[in-house]
Amino acid sequence: MTARTPRLCCLALAAAAVVLTPSAAWADQARTLYVRAGADSGGHGTRQSPFGDLSRVEAASREGDRIVVLPSAGILDGGIRLKRGQQLVGRGSARVTNTMPSRLDGDAVRLADGTTVTNLEIRDPLRGGIYGLNTTGVTITGNDISGQNASCVPGFHIPHFSVPTTLPGIGIPISDGLHNGWAGIMVDADRGAGPLAIAGNRVHDADCGDGIDVRLSGRARLHARITRNHLTGLRQGPSLSSILAIGLQSRGRSTLAATLRGNRQSHLGNDEDAGIGPAGADSEGVFVNPVGGGRMRVEIAHNHYSQPPGRGGFSANGLEYVSMGDGARANVDVHDSTFSGSSGDVIEQLGLGTNAVLNLSLDRVTATGSTGFGGSGYGDTIVIPGNNADCLIGASGGAGNQVTLRVRHSALTNCANNGLTFGSSVSNGRGPTSRLMLDVADSQITGNHGGNLRLGNIGGLDTLSVRIEDTDLSDSRGGPTTPANLTAENLGTTRRSTIDLGGGPLGSRGGVCLDGGLLAVTLVGYDVSARNAWWGTPGGPAPGRVVTAGGTLDAGSPLGTRPKTCTVPTRK
Repeated sequence: MTARTPRLCCLALAAAAVVLTPSAAWADQARTLYVRAGADSGGHGTRQSPFGDLSRVEAASREGDRIVVLPSAGILDGGIRLKRGQQLVGRGSARVTNTMPSRLDGDAVRLADGTTVTNLEIRDPLRGGIYGLNTTGVTITGNDISGQNASCVPGFHIPHFSVPTTLPGIGIPISDGLHNGWAGIMVDADRGAGPLAIAGNRVHDADCGDGIDVRLSGRARLHARITRNHLTGLRQGPSLSSILAIGLQSRGRSTLAATLRGNRQSHLGNDEDAGIGPAGADSEGVFVNPVGGGRMRVEIAHNHYSQPPGRGGFSANGLEYVSMGDGARANVDVHDSTFSGSSGDVIEQLGLGTNAVLNLSLDRVTATGSTGFGGSGYGDTIVIPGNNADCLIGASGGAGNQVTLRVRHSALTNCANNGLTFGSSVSNGRGPTSRLMLDVADSQITGNHGGNLRLGNIGGLDTLSVRIEDTDLSDSRGGPTTPANLTAENLGTTRRSTIDLGGGPLGSRGGVCLDGGLLAVTLVGYDVSARNAWWGTPGGPAPGRVVTAGGTLDAGSPLGTRPKTCTVPTRK
């Protein structure tokens, strides 16, 4: 199987954000104006005699001006609407808010093209901390935002979708979608093109607000660099249905290219005893959502997501990458990152719409320590094949979808259910999933409390292609329903399937470890080539270690000694 991830020609945007600088006219006229909470009402905007409120400095300022918020024990209320090219700079403890619903909809800072907002403390605004609509060339850096969306109004909206089930063709409709609270930093666009930089901000401790959200629609084209931000202590409000630390969405015919580097997400969702919103909450560390004709290319690097016990509900995820509507196209590349402790699946790649092309690549990624339903050791829930605390799930729930998953040098370990689930259960549209392609090498998928690798189809699937090599699949710790290191089940109709763990037509050289656990392999209706594998003994799988029902296993040429790829000692 070819491991290349297709590139999307329509996402050929600049690889680096370019921060707009004031035009020559702005630079010629640029001034520095000062404002300080508690300053005399007759101030003139100088450092010695600053303005005393935001409305006055806003009215006095011109395009390209620099507005400095001086430190104070007080807080500037009412928000500020920036003009093109302006810089809003905090000095020391520079606090602003907006508790006035009639002023800027309750936003503390409203952006314009080419603006910079840096080093502010934004506390408890009625709606957003920093918000921009159809603004480009914006830089938001070094701000501390907390208590955003005190009025608990909806913001980011995940559109209607149908949750696949284990009953062929039957889904659970979520007709109104999922509503999130307004974010601490939010940028919306339905037209225009350009860069956006959000760096080094801390967004934290809000009872009803997302962290950082970027939403595109119409024909907008944006390249966002979201780097070194820390998102923590965000909770889901009582009238809402989801909470996102970082949310990315492309709808209509828009294009979003996003680079996420060095971000951290932690303590998302609601404590059982906090009394704020629903217990648990549907919390996401990073949420990537191509919808309909939307196009996305996202790089996630050096990301660290962690959840303590008791935070988040059954659908809480470290990374959720999910399409909706018809015809979405997206590539997501994740590398040098860790995701741990979620109460749902740690990482999800889900085609919930139809005719989508979804590509996900993981390289040097760790997904571990989920704490959800699968902890009983009895495998998947009866009705929903996802959100069962897998380390990683890649799946199609819609007709015509093409889902490609590539894993390199990664660890999927010690999760409450399966290490990696890859499959199809069509509940949206007519016809089969078009193609599922999985390529795993040089990785460890071990010690999980369901199975380590589970392949499956419920309903219709046109093509299944799986290639695994030099990967440790040993020591699954599952209960009676998912005891195997490898489980492959065709419970519907698959027109073409190739599962190559060694010596098969996709060119796998083998080196797969299948020792330990109750069973090595369980097959239902699928044929598997697993030559040149390690089975715990030099002679291949011991009697009773392989169970087949309508499928065949080629275990020829077993390895005579334990290879270096077997990282977990065989459990006796």
